Amino acid sequence: MATALLDAARQVLRRRFRVVLLIRDAYARLEANTDALHAVWTDLRAALRLLVAWARRSYRQVPTASLVLLVAALLYFVTPIDVVPDPLGALGFVDDIAVIQTAVDTVRHELDQFRTWEEQRTLPSS
Repeated sequence: MATALLDAARQVLRRRFRVVLLIRDAYARLEANTDALHAVWTDLRAALRLLVAWARRSYRQVPTASLVLLVAALLYFVTPIDVVPDPLGALGFVDDIAVIQTAVDTVRHELDQFRTWEEQRTLPSS
């Protein structure tokens, strides 16, 4: 299953439009399940902002392997076929949270660099 997700992620990354659609679906799912996803809320939102910036071509300082991993985690998150079915409420998101957390932990350095880049863009220039 992991290999299939990574292959699917590579396919998604070949077309920016597919990335944008995935981001849209992930935001919708995140907003609809805020309480269940509290543990990964901040990092998942940062990962989505990173992908938005990458798709807009305003932020490109992220290795392809990190992009593939984040997209694969998002694909798992938005796909209705899970190890633990989501209709089980908060319990149904345990597997989603584990996949997202693993991806985020693996690309933590890139997310931190992206957050620094975001902060520098929002600071008023002197």
